[in-house]
Amino acid sequence: METDISENISEFLLAIHDASARLSAEDFQHWTLKQVRRYIDFDFAIWGAGDRDDRDLHTVTVLDQTSNLFATWEPVKQEDPFADLVLGNAGRTWTLNDVPDIESSRAYNEHWRLYRAQQMMSTMQADPATGLHVFVTLVRDRPEGAFTEAEIRFKNLITKHLLLAAHHNDRFNLERAAASAALVDRRGVVHAASGDFKTLAQQTWGRPYCQRLPARVTAALWSNGCFQAPSLELQAEAAGSRLLVRARERVAMPLSERELEVAWAYARGQSHKEVAKDLGVSPTTIRCHLSRAYRKLGVGDKGALAVWLSQQN
Repeated sequence: METDISENISEFLLAIHDASARLSAEDFQHWTLKQVRRYIDFDFAIWGAGDRDDRDLHTVTVLDQTSNLFATWEPVKQEDPFADLVLGNAGRTWTLNDVPDIESSRAYNEHWRLYRAQQMMSTMQADPATGLHVFVTLVRDRPEGAFTEAEIRFKNLITKHLLLAAHHNDRFNLERAAASAALVDRRGVVHAASGDFKTLAQQTWGRPYCQRLPARVTAALWSNGCFQAPSLELQAEAAGSRLLVRARERVAMPLSERELEVAWAYARGQSHKEVAKDLGVSPTTIRCHLSRAYRKLGVGDKGALAVWLSQQN
């Protein structure tokens, strides 16, 4: 393995950086983990990112193991001594053998043992772009297969380059989108953005939301693939364990004076009948005014209408 490190490290790094400029976001991490396997033998691998304090995973790519691997980790994640070691010592590669009595821990017996994780090696790096901690973990399912010192050094050397190449891959895929776009995880964190995506988000929801989209927006993008605000439209498509979200400004058609009057009255809580009585018209007329207002503004309910009206002040 010593020879592989000295002779092939440059070749490996050139290959992954080249791949970062041609592969989709969905394919890049899988392809890269398979390249790592050319130098370090393993049975399955995990490339993920999450919050260090609450240990919530934001993204995860799993190679050669079930995709819902972490479902059984959730109940024991705060009691995982291997996670304690890796999280508390970012920037260095650790193995399961560095944790005394790991096999007596609840996390090992109720999670890792289920997947025959006999040997593990993991490296974590803090990502300044997102504030998340990114990790790459390699696993062997045979007890005699301890990772060698040479393999550990190789893994330690390449991890920061894997993360750098992943950032290059994000930029490549955003440039291909040819729009104001962002890569967004399941918790709304913006991993990378192009064009004026962050400016549009900030103008729509405020400064904190240019780095992390509002929860209701994130939920809509993941469930429906779209979200509409009065001044902004978002369209999403799958990009691996994240979404590629495109944004465009919406120019609302102006409301007539009567439509605006009806909209304000309705948004403040009056019923169709109450608005009709105040204005001396029929409830049917009120419904027609509201229908036109909804259509012009691209909103679908009273709450969205109220938001649009409040933003005009």
